[in-house]
Amino acid sequence: MRNGKGKNRVEPILPGSWDRTGCELYAGEDNQKPGRRYYAHNRNWNLVLPEEGKFRAVFENGRYTFGPRDLVLLAPGTPREFIVLEPLKVHWIHFNLDAHLQYPPEWPTRGPGVFLLHPPASDRVEFIHLFSEISSLCRVRRAGWYRLGYCLIQEILLRGNMLNEQGLDQKSIDFAARILQDFSSTATMDELAERCSLSRAVFFRKFKKTFGMPPCEYREQQKLNAVRQELENGISSLKELAEMHGFDSPFYLSARFRKMFGVSPREYRRNYLDHLSREQ
Repeated sequence: MRNGKGKNRVEPILPGSWDRTGCELYAGEDNQKPGRRYYAHNRNWNLVLPEEGKFRAVFENGRYTFGPRDLVLLAPGTPREFIVLEPLKVHWIHFNLDAHLQYPPEWPTRGPGVFLLHPPASDRVEFIHLFSEISSLCRVRRAGWYRLGYCLIQEILLRGNMLNEQGLDQKSIDFAARILQDFSSTATMDELAERCSLSRAVFFRKFKKTFGMPPCEYREQQKLNAVRQELENGISSLKELAEMHGFDSPFYLSARFRKMFGVSPREYRRNYLDHLSREQ
């Protein structure tokens, strides 16, 4: 964060000093009152870790509020403004990812260029320590500080990747399954992944590991089971059933039903009625 008075403020590193590559690496910790506004370099990556209080990040494509549960990573290329909403203690790092870091972030996305994690309390303590150490390196600038600083940034990103891979909470996958069982829900797969604080790829992988199939297939299976129940309850119009359960057409519904149950909806309905008559 910039343009405000704060603790451990470090100015951008200029080419020709310790920054032999001409790339920026600087970090700090701010304590600010509500109402203050900051601007961050849009050509850099930003890591932001609020320790106390909340702030709002405003972009051209949206605005998001972050607080003490969050670890935020912002990609370059989008103008950004920070507005302090509550008394704020925040750690921050500006850095060049492409030039120095071998492993890219694989964090859940909150929006275009906005990555967000909710680390457990024990991991937050370690993240705060890493942020503080990078800030100290930038301030003192002893021999080798630059490489060590980027090694610590890489550790932050890799720890974030590891947390994302763990998913933080299996309950989030179960929550997504309940949403998929609600046919009135219009949530997309990307939205479900975001609610689970997972990237789309990790969300699909963890969901399949839990339920044996991808979430889109799980949703269709739930719909087809509902269609089967409707057929048993007396609804036989494929057009009506397709509209009720979100299938593009009666033909598509019939094809998907046959693939799952081995017979068409009409055949299933006829076989079910025959079975009832024999029981009577």
